[in-house]
Amino acid sequence: MSNATSVAPGGVVLDWTAGRTGPPEPCVFGDGPAICRSPVRDVPCHKRCAEEWITARARDAADLARLIREHTPRKAAAR
Repeated sequence: MSNATSVAPGGVVLDWTAGRTGPPEPCVFGDGPAICRSPVRDVPCHKRCAEEWITARARDAADLARLIREHTPRKAAAR
């Protein structure tokens, strides 16, 4: 299983614990300044905005799973 949960009653919940922060910059979804950076794309983005975008665009359960995988960072393999 990925680091994200499946669909929660309120929508998708992404695991962005591997994400970083930076100076406030406009969110890629246009929802004001964001200090969070998407851990996959490294762009300024509110986690909530990404979760809402995924929830709104998933066509079905398989598409939802794909979007969650694509927007959840993979952890490095243990050495």
